Amino acid sequence: MNLPPELFLIIVAILVGIAFNGAIKLFYKYNTLLVIAYFVILFPFALIHSLFLGLFGDSKKQILAKKVKEQARFEILVEEEKNK
Repeated sequence: MNLPPELFLIIVAILVGIAFNGAIKLFYKYNTLLVIAYFVILFPFALIHSLFLGLFGDSKKQILAKKVKEQARFEILVEEEKNK
């Protein structure tokens, strides 16, 4: 199968965009140094992971909402421990 070069470049550009979107989501979700180490040590797996996150992962707003809920739960537990 012989693809025209323009179509090939469009497909590659879309895949690179999805991978960058997934990599950004990895940085939001996890520690920066761990993500960099993940890409350096396990690049093929990290690339596939970022592609899947780019396609199916939570948006930035959803990730931040989860972090806020987690922080609120933690603060409630701390307050309960202080009151005991």
